[in-house]
Amino acid sequence: MEYISEKVLENTKNAIETASNIVIVTHMNPDGDAIGSSLGLYHFLKLSGKSVTVITPNSYPDFLHWLPGDDDVVDFDRKSKKASRLIGEADTFFLLDFNELKRIGKMGEVVSKNKTATKILIDHHPNPVEKCTIELSDIRVSSTAELVFHLLSLLNNELVSDINVSECLFTGIMTDTGCFSFNSSRPSTFEAVSALLKSGINKDKIYDNLYNNFSDDRMKLLGFSLDKRMTVIPEYKTAYISLTMEEMKMYNFSVGDSEGFVNFPLSIKGVVFTVLFLEKKGYVKLSLRSKGDFPANEVAKKYFNGGGHKNAAGGESMISLSETIKKFESILPEYTHLLK
Repeated sequence: MEYISEKVLENTKNAIETASNIVIVTHMNPDGDAIGSSLGLYHFLKLSGKSVTVITPNSYPDFLHWLPGDDDVVDFDRKSKKASRLIGEADTFFLLDFNELKRIGKMGEVVSKNKTATKILIDHHPNPVEKCTIELSDIRVSSTAELVFHLLSLLNNELVSDINVSECLFTGIMTDTGCFSFNSSRPSTFEAVSALLKSGINKDKIYDNLYNNFSDDRMKLLGFSLDKRMTVIPEYKTAYISLTMEEMKMYNFSVGDSEGFVNFPLSIKGVVFTVLFLEKKGYVKLSLRSKGDFPANEVAKKYFNGGGHKNAAGGESMISLSETIKKFESILPEYTHLLK
C-alpha cells in the first residue's frame, strides 16, 4: 500500500497482538475525524479481542454523540482520575489525528509519564514532532480516518466491514473533507469510501446525523454571524467572522455550534482566505481556511501558535479579540503577492 510500509504494518500487527491494555487518545476539541478514527479503531480492536479505551482531552460536539461506542469514551476533563489510571495502566497507546503532545492539553503530561508503553502515531498533519515507537504519518491522505482504514484493511479486511467500524471511519473521512469538497482528490480516498459503503452503512443517515442535527439557536447564530459579524476585505481576497463570548451566549452556544462557519465566506466570489475568531475565556480561538495555494497553516503557525494543513488550520491568540483582529489585518499586506 502506498501509505504504509511493510515494516510499519508488521510492527503494528505485532504491537496489537502483544498488547493487553490499549488506550486511544486524540486531540483537544475533537472533531469528526478525531472521533471517527478513534472509535473506528476502537471497534476493530474490540472485535480482535483486545481491552481498549478511547480517552479524549475534553468534550466534543453533540452531533458526534450518535456514533457507536460514544458511551464508552472517557472525557479526561470530566473524569480525570479514571482517565489518568487507565493511561498509567496502558501498555500500548494509539495517538490519533495529532503529532505533538501539547495538542492534548493537560492529558499530555499524564501520557508522557508512562515511559514503558508502546506509542503508535497515526496522523495526516505535516511536520510531526512527537517521537513514537511506530509512526504512520502521511499528509497525502484526506484524513486520519482514511489512514486508519488503509491500515486496518491490511491487518484484517473482514473486520473493517463491521458496520460500527465502517460508520465511524466514514464519518471521519466525510467530515475532514467537507463532504468531499477538499482534501479528497486522490483515488485512494474514494476507494476507501467505496469499500465502506459496501459494508452496508447508510450514507444518507450519517449525513443527516452530522449536518441536519443542529438547534434553531445554532441556525440563528449562523445568520447573525454572516449578517452582523462578517467582514470582507476584497483588496486581499479575505473575509473573517468574529464572535464574542457575550454574542455566543445570546444564542445558547454549545460545543460544535460554530462548526463549518469559517467555510461560508469562501463562497463569496473572489475570496480565497477566511478566518473565524471565537472569543474564549483568556484567549481567542482561530480557525483558518483557504483555497488553492494560499498557506493558511503558515499564517497559523507564524502568528497564532497553531498549524495544520495548507488549506485548513487552527491557532490561538492570548491577546483580546479586538487586538487579535487588528494583528490579523496588519499581516495581510505580507501576503499581497498571494492575495492579489
